[in-house]
Amino acid sequence: MEELRIIGKPTIYGDLDFLDRFSFTNGRKFPTSYQKFVKRFGYGRVLGEWFIYIPMGDYGDSWNIRSEEIRSTYYDDVIQGELWFDLEPDGTIEIVKQLVPFAQSENGYYLFWNIASQPIINEFDIYITDFRGLGVRKVATSIDELIDKMIDKNRFNEVMPLFCQEPYSPIFECIEELH
Repeated sequence: MEELRIIGKPTIYGDLDFLDRFSFTNGRKFPTSYQKFVKRFGYGRVLGEWFIYIPMGDYGDSWNIRSEEIRSTYYDDVIQGELWFDLEPDGTIEIVKQLVPFAQSENGYYLFWNIASQPIINEFDIYITDFRGLGVRKVATSIDELIDKMIDKNRFNEVMPLFCQEPYSPIFECIEELH
């Protein structure tokens, strides 16, 4: 991953023990790129508008809380076959069943891991959707690749093909205090 300019001082790294020992229902651990991201940057806003949720116990923006809250908005509908969002171009019912949310933008886009995939060792495919007009799109194979694409003037449209006019700024804004 290209270097991000850090604004502030990283101080909130969350529950690193949980990060290291957690396993998904299929026995797999958090992706290596995510673990490295959390340990390097901690909690904050990346690229000017994205929050990559990290394990922080019962805190409202914790991965432990937000992932389940986001998933609960669509999962039962998927199981019951009552889709209200587009799956095209890369989604299927089976893929959506395997998606685990891990990030959200301030503009209503969501990033998910497909925990059944392993595009490269210790990583998951990453998908994006807004549950509106974007569909479900496979956009990267690691957080490193995702961020590299999002800040590259020649590749950012691979992630945000319809709505983004220019690449994101390569910044990480630290949240230094939880409220």
